[in-house]
Amino acid sequence: MLTKDLINNIAQQTQMTKKRTEELLDASVHVILSSLMEDKTVQLQNLGVLEIKERPERVITLPKTGQKVTSPKKRQLSFRPTVSLKQDLKQLNNHD
Repeated sequence: MLTKDLINNIAQQTQMTKKRTEELLDASVHVILSSLMEDKTVQLQNLGVLEIKERPERVITLPKTGQKVTSPKKRQLSFRPTVSLKQDLKQLNNHD
């Protein structure tokens, strides 16, 4: 789903104008990203938890050469779905 599709669907369900819906979506994304950049955890009900986790420096082996190199520590985005979302996905997979 593209952003414009998301805006159209939200606008239809809420009876808001597309312009107002776009402003609301932009503001929501901005607040979520700002919170993550401040190392805050973002909990979205019925969806999951977004947070930035720091991955420590580690030694890895390159498969082609067998050479050992150090992978630097880095921060990465982590998403943990809610239990209900996991259950819904499991049911969806069982129907296939």
